[in-house]
Amino acid sequence: MDKIAWITDSMAFFKPGEAEKIGVHVIPTLLILNGESYREYVDISIEQLDQKMREDSHVSPTTSQPSFGDFVTLYEQLLEDGYDYGYAIHITSGLSGTYSSSVAAAEAVGFPLYAIDSYTGAANQQELVRIAQRLAAAGKGPDEVMSTLETFKHKSHFYLIIGNMETMRRSGRVSGSQFLLANMLNIKPIAQFNEEGRLVPFKKVRSIKKAFKEMVSEISSKVSAHGVYDRTLYVSHTLAHAAAEELRRLISTEHPELQVRITQFGPSILAHAGAETVGVYWFDEIPLPTT
Repeated sequence: MDKIAWITDSMAFFKPGEAEKIGVHVIPTLLILNGESYREYVDISIEQLDQKMREDSHVSPTTSQPSFGDFVTLYEQLLEDGYDYGYAIHITSGLSGTYSSSVAAAEAVGFPLYAIDSYTGAANQQELVRIAQRLAAAGKGPDEVMSTLETFKHKSHFYLIIGNMETMRRSGRVSGSQFLLANMLNIKPIAQFNEEGRLVPFKKVRSIKKAFKEMVSEISSKVSAHGVYDRTLYVSHTLAHAAAEELRRLISTEHPELQVRITQFGPSILAHAGAETVGVYWFDEIPLPTT
C-alpha cells in the first residue's frame, strides 16, 4: 500500500489538534503586524490578533502566503520519511499564491505531489481533504481522486457577510467616503467566491437582519436545485458567536433536514474582514465514486 502524505494550509482553519489527528500537515499563512511576521495559529490566535487590533486603532494587519522555504522543508522531510507521494489541497488562488508555491516547492525537491487549487477555503477546504482521504482509503488512485476533487471544487458555494468596514478602511480596501456611507446607511456587504475562486461582491443590504434573510433565501434557492453534499452546511464567524448561532437557527428553521455546523475562521479572515464577519458555505450534492 502506498504511503500517502496529506498537505494543506492554515486557511482550512482546522481546530487545534484536529489536522494532526487525521494525519494532515498544515503550512501556516503569515500575518504581518507592525513589521513583524506571525504564523497563523502557531504564533498568533484570532483572539490575540483581535486584542492587538482593539488596543491599537492604527494597526492594519496584512497577510502573506506561506513561506516557500516552509514548503521546501516539509517536502524534503516527506521524502526522507519515505512517503510515495502526497495530496495537497490549498486555499483558492483567487486569494493567495499558496497553491503555486506548494507545487513549485515539491518540484524543486522532487517530491511527487498531486495538488489542487480548491477555489474555496475554510471548512469547504477541509471537506476536500477528507473526501480525498476517504477515496484513497477505499483504494482509489490519484487519477480518480483528483477528478472527484475537481468536480467538487466547481460545485462549491461560499458567502461572506463582512462584519467590520473599519477594518477594511484601515487596510485601504475601501475609501473613507465608502466607509462613512456604509456606516450611515448600516450597509452590510455580502461577498462570494465566483466560479474562478475569486472573492467578488454579491449584494449590499441594510442591516445584519436583512443580510441573514438574504442568505437564507440564497441557500433555499441553491439547495432546492442542487441539494447539499452530506446534508451538511457550515456557518463560520470571526468572534461573532451570537450572530453565527442566530444564522444557524434561521437556516435550521427553514431547512430542518440539514445539519448546520458552526466553525470559527482564523486570524487571516479577521485581518481582512474584521470582527463579526459571518460566512456560510457548502457543496452541492455529489455522489462519491464507489466502483
